[in-house]
Amino acid sequence: MKLQGVGKLSSEHQELVRNSFIKHGLELEFKTIDTLEQKKLISFDKKTTKELKAKNIDFYNWDLLFSVLGPNDTQGEIEKKLDERIRVLKSVLSLKSKPQGQEFHGSIRVYDITQSAKFYAWLFGVEPKEWTHRYVTFVREHPKFNFVLLVADAKELHHDTLYHLGMGVSSKQKVLEFYHSALENDFQIEKPPRTTWRGTPLHELWLKDPDGTLIEIYARLTEDELAAMPEDKEPIFLV
Repeated sequence: MKLQGVGKLSSEHQELVRNSFIKHGLELEFKTIDTLEQKKLISFDKKTTKELKAKNIDFYNWDLLFSVLGPNDTQGEIEKKLDERIRVLKSVLSLKSKPQGQEFHGSIRVYDITQSAKFYAWLFGVEPKEWTHRYVTFVREHPKFNFVLLVADAKELHHDTLYHLGMGVSSKQKVLEFYHSALENDFQIEKPPRTTWRGTPLHELWLKDPDGTLIEIYARLTEDELAAMPEDKEPIFLV
């Protein structure tokens, strides 16, 4: 795949970047903003990033790579950092399909649900939409989404506090679309898609991310689907 780079870099750093991409089986060509083509684009300096944003041009933002060089970065460290960025990019580009969700969902375990409800009502700026003795649900329609993955830094990862993350979708068919896309991309299926009736009735699919975090893909039932609830309320598998 051929990508484009844009930004003010020395000829030495441009050559370093090009060679690093070639090493990973990718090709990158440096362009000016005026000569860009309809290809994947990477920005390498802050001024260029601002110009691209002003023009509403989609791009990958790598403007910190060379702008915050440390004392060791000229002695091999920059190559390691560049290699890791390219590995992430190559991994993302390898996706065979990317279905779109419409709601991001997270659930964490707490010791004192009363005090936690008070804290998160303050943090989110809204009162809970619904609650029981076991859970409290907050919903906001227009928060800006900013989700970060951070390297472990030699810390042991565990999943006792973070119960799961979720992505709400529009319909049962969308849940199935995520299921087939997960299979296509070799992601781990924890529970295949099914319709559940106990608690909040949902069409749901459970996955695990590469570190074992549970991911729920879910759709709320329509009125007609709710009317078809079986008497025993046992789950109905969708595949």
